[in-house]
Amino acid sequence: MYVCSSTGKLLNLRELNVNYNKLLSIPAELGECVNLEHLEMTANTHLAELPFELSNLKKLQHLDLAENKFPSIPICVLRMESLKCLDISNNALRDLPEDIDRLEALEMLFLHRNAVRYVPMSTNNLLHLKMLVISADQLYSLPSHLVDNPKIKLIRLYDNPIKAEDEEEMNMDAEAQDTHEKEFMKTYIESLQDRDTQPSYTTKVSLSCLL
Repeated sequence: MYVCSSTGKLLNLRELNVNYNKLLSIPAELGECVNLEHLEMTANTHLAELPFELSNLKKLQHLDLAENKFPSIPICVLRMESLKCLDISNNALRDLPEDIDRLEALEMLFLHRNAVRYVPMSTNNLLHLKMLVISADQLYSLPSHLVDNPKIKLIRLYDNPIKAEDEEEMNMDAEAQDTHEKEFMKTYIESLQDRDTQPSYTTKVSLSCLL
């Protein structure tokens, strides 16, 4: 499956949904849709990179890259200066880029179901950040600003299947973890009410444009 390169001619396109399409790549021409504000690419399974031309999406506010194979946050994403919500959960991330603070408008960042080990100090510069959801199984460094700031909703989940050197460290308090996960689910659902949730065996491309 692929996104037609002619999509770039839809200059007034505001929203694009290509969830559950088994896409292998995204055409560089999509970067010509400079008025795009909402872009969803959830669960394309093997999608692992984005063309640098998507850096031109300066008006993009919501980007959903969940359930793919991204090893890192694409460079073009770090150039999306209006981005408020980034969901790159359930990918192959291990670390975050030091210049993540380029996303000055970012309010919500979903990183759970990755193997992120380190969160850079530059996240302290994300002055508009309101919520961070991250898997904590392999996390060894987290800026105290994210933990202590009452304006930031920090949710740490334990959901990665890893081998523990110390078995006691994996025996979390069941009641506390259950409360944590319920809190996350409530917040996650509320913040992504428009997410498409059809099963992965369906195929759908949704275009919304103002001509």
